[in-house]
Order: sequence, then C-alpha cells, then structure tokens
Amino acid sequence: MGAGLRLVAAGAMLAATTAWGQAVEGRDLFTRADKGGCIACHQLPPGSGPVVRADVGPRLDAARLQGWDRARLRALLEDPTRANPGTVMPPYGRHRLLEAGEIERLVDFLHALR
Repeated sequence: MGAGLRLVAAGAMLAATTAWGQAVEGRDLFTRADKGGCIACHQLPPGSGPVVRADVGPRLDAARLQGWDRARLRALLEDPTRANPGTVMPPYGRHRLLEAGEIERLVDFLHALR
C-alpha cells in the first residue's frame, strides 16, 4: 500500500472513530437527567440504549427519524416549540439546558439511529 493510500485509510478510520465517539457521547447525554433526561420521555431501538417504558414522546427509531436530516434534528433540539407550539419537550438550546456542542453530540446520536 502506497503512502498516499495509507494516509487516506488512516483519515477514514479516524473520521469513523470520531463519529462513533461523538455518537456514544450523545447517547450518554440522552440518558443524563441533568442534561434534559431525554430517556424519561423517549424509547430507543433495542441495543441503542437503556430499555425504558417511556411514552410521553415518540419512540426514536429508524421509522420515526426517516427523512430527518441533521439540520432538522438540531432545530428540534434547540427549540421544538417552533415546529409544535404545544409540545412538552423543553427548548434545550433556547433555555440553555444544553450547550451547542452538546446539541451536536445529540444530533450525532439521533442521526446514527436512522
């Protein structure tokens, strides 16, 4: 394998590792009560996180998230009242419950569920 090809392969491995790490951090944020406690209202697909019986919010599986790109997920987390004024979901960004980087990690995690 030539040096250039090794460099490309190493870059791809680093990107995949970074994306996986960010998704894991997002899952951890998803379950933390001090960071909004998403898991209190939403169920995850089997193997994606803790098994809960939450049913306040929709189940977050591939069928539910189909068609949701990163921008739409980010907007929902920042302020879900823009799309649904009657929602009980907190506006994590608008109320500064989560920092921008934490929202991005949650977006990474949710996007990986699609």
